[in-house]
Amino acid sequence: MKVSLKILESNKQISLMIGKALQNQVDKFMSNSLKIIEKGLPDILTRAIETSPEYYAILSGDLKYELGIPNSASVLQGLINTWTRGVVTSYSPVVILSSGQIKTSFSVSMVRADFSDVLSTSYAFVYDYKRGYALPWLKWLLLDGTMPIVNGYEVEFGPNPRSRTGMAIMVETTGKAWNVPANYAGNANDNWITRAIRSSERDIEKFIQKVLQK
Repeated sequence: MKVSLKILESNKQISLMIGKALQNQVDKFMSNSLKIIEKGLPDILTRAIETSPEYYAILSGDLKYELGIPNSASVLQGLINTWTRGVVTSYSPVVILSSGQIKTSFSVSMVRADFSDVLSTSYAFVYDYKRGYALPWLKWLLLDGTMPIVNGYEVEFGPNPRSRTGMAIMVETTGKAWNVPANYAGNANDNWITRAIRSSERDIEKFIQKVLQK
């Protein structure tokens, strides 16, 4: 007995059929992969922030006293928690191209470009309830560069009972103005956090590649 078979579909049609069969698998893979990425990226971001010079300076160095942040450890932890909660991934639905190829894309967002996610929180301010004011120290550090902030004053270091941190106060000084120290100052495109993220780009890239290659 002689049997003959004839494939009715064209190569293009077959490619499309295979692509559609794989579509659900790719969708599931991307969904699971992005969950892993969302879970892992906060650790990388945290390490980058905690190893930055600004972090150490705010925790127990000169910025703590320049900015007058008495509870700097809890403030830093609050900021890191806010930023890491903001790690979000999204991806485009899987598309089958006319060639039969499968196409999708994804994006990762971590920190808002205008820093509104943190600048509106209590961590971004130093409060002096006795004198009735709040100082936006984080805005000064992230966005205001070295522009003069407090005219006619400068920081004097040393033990002082009138200091919020116990180690520095503002004193009147004719013809001078206080600003964020130049080695820590930042603007919207180049500041403490953008520098920390840039320093971790390779780690982020390697982590994402590892997840997607599984």
